[in-house]
Amino acid sequence: MKMENLLKINLLSICDKYLFFQINRSRKLLKLFGNANGYLIFQVICWHYALILKKSPEFDCKRNYKDNVIKLWEKFGKEGFNNKTVLTYTLVSDLTGLSIETVRRQILKLKEGKWVDYSVKSGIVLKLSEQNNKLLTDVFNSEEVEAFDSFVDIIENKIPAPYLNITYTPPMDKHG
Repeated sequence: MKMENLLKINLLSICDKYLFFQINRSRKLLKLFGNANGYLIFQVICWHYALILKKSPEFDCKRNYKDNVIKLWEKFGKEGFNNKTVLTYTLVSDLTGLSIETVRRQILKLKEGKWVDYSVKSGIVLKLSEQNNKLLTDVFNSEEVEAFDSFVDIIENKIPAPYLNITYTPPMDKHG
């Protein structure tokens, strides 16, 4: 049976679990950021910096394990993400569908909350306070990974493994 047919047969079972995951995730982040606009904008900012992280020479795609990614994220959070890409109000506006003025107001709130910094030259810069970085990496990320893992388990149970093309390479110990 083709993967496409397996998805068609199991679409509702998979879709409702995915939406449940997204609703719970959104509810937690709405509570954290106070409104949907702030949450959506912060999500775009994190996505932007996740792409930068992936392009970093320090990122090892063969050892893309949660702990390695979190350590690198924390390091860059303290030292700064060395990038030449400027995240502008216009780009965030285009990605979110929000007006530039709404983006500007939300960035000011995120700046006051010690999530980002902004200048015309540097654009929107992810600049987490130590407390906010710990909240994202230690609390929110752990809960999100657990919830997403449950969602992936459901997919694995609905669709046979050969169709998923998911590979897992366990982390190597200190001795290689």
